Amino acid sequence: MTSPVSHYRIPCPSDHIVMVPARLLGEELICPQCNSRFVADFVASVEYSDEQTERAAYQWLVIAIGTVVVLITAGIIALTSQLLQ
Repeated sequence: MTSPVSHYRIPCPSDHIVMVPARLLGEELICPQCNSRFVADFVASVEYSDEQTERAAYQWLVIAIGTVVVLITAGIIALTSQLLQ
């Protein structure tokens, strides 16, 4: 998990990225580029998205390593079984 930051990058409804101070999360804001109103939600932030992507990548890495361990172990067992016959 990443450490808290002072500002979050949150897209407005028109997909303009707005730098939002952490203290304004949950507040209704106005985009300085298009004047559309939106609620500054952490889950919509670029930082949250990046964190979720990193977490998913780590989970897939753990699964891949586990799969390799199982395959190598199965190969060693099969090879040992053939050598002992």
